[in-house]
Amino acid sequence: MSEIIVGKRKIGNGHPCFIIAEIGVNHNGDLELAKKMIDEAARAGVDAVKFQFIRADGLYVKDAGTVKTASGDTFDAYNVWKNVEMPVSWLPIIKQHCNNRGILFFSSVFDLESVSVLDPFVDVYKIASSETTDIPLLRKVARTGKPVIVSLGGATFAEVVEAVEMLTAEKSKIALLYCVQQYPMHFSSANVAAVKTLAARFPHVVVGYSDHSLFPDPAVVPAAAVSYGAKIIEKHFTLSRTMSGIDHHMSVEPHELKQMVDSIRTAELHGVSIAPEIVGNGKIELTQEQAASLRFVRRFIFAIADINEGDSFTEKNIATLRPGHRNIQGCIHPREYGKIIGKKAIRTVIKGSLLTYHCIEGKL
Repeated sequence: MSEIIVGKRKIGNGHPCFIIAEIGVNHNGDLELAKKMIDEAARAGVDAVKFQFIRADGLYVKDAGTVKTASGDTFDAYNVWKNVEMPVSWLPIIKQHCNNRGILFFSSVFDLESVSVLDPFVDVYKIASSETTDIPLLRKVARTGKPVIVSLGGATFAEVVEAVEMLTAEKSKIALLYCVQQYPMHFSSANVAAVKTLAARFPHVVVGYSDHSLFPDPAVVPAAAVSYGAKIIEKHFTLSRTMSGIDHHMSVEPHELKQMVDSIRTAELHGVSIAPEIVGNGKIELTQEQAASLRFVRRFIFAIADINEGDSFTEKNIATLRPGHRNIQGCIHPREYGKIIGKKAIRTVIKGSLLTYHCIEGKL
């Protein structure tokens, strides 16, 4: 029977659905706003709030370029995340505030250093859709001994298999969330039948759904996913979609979050009527929109310090980063990261450069 334990909470077959309000970066850099959002999420009846612990330097190269959102806004990929970094000093405060409200705190993690920073404060780690192929990050999270929840919106089925096999080899307790990277997601893209596909293919993991649908009813897809076997539901949350910030426009407001929680609990008890358009074909595959976005966010290995000929590659001078609009010709997949560590450079590599096989001694 698939099950993970987060804190004292058992999640999986035979247990109530674990409902996550994703605050993400909707705190807008304001600690008091973050606390208020926790309060509202607790009132709605969720089990946990999830933040995004982001360091811009661990996410994008500085010259990644600009991105245009679904709402039509254009922003600099590096700076927009730099502006919403969560200070480390917030972590004990937010965790305690969540404890006081009787809900769990955890966070997505995006780089190796942040895994260690978060470790004293979380009982579970979240891997975002775009990081599913970042094997070094998954491996470090696995070696904390804590369970890991992985969203699958940015990976092919073969890449999902690779991630699960690596985590399983590290003896991780795993949850997989089917996810569609559309913000907001159209009902016709929901494909809630994928929950059953994942449960059948990976019987040793807990399966859930990370949802970004809003209209006409933000509670419909989560309730349907639960009827199809989802044991975790995650949804972006804001106090108001009119607030300034990159994710507010595709997040549910407090009354909608409460409606979603109630709908999920009803679905658990009585089931729901499910519209055929949101069932889908059950396949784990990328939509055209998701595939198009991968070129910008799919990580590769970069030099994060100047590396002289003869120097060894270490965690201090190379990292996996999102390239944005950078030229990725000759790029090296993150799965090779562990093989590169300890090898020597056979030519000088400038900070910020994409690592290529031509600058590494021997074969990987």
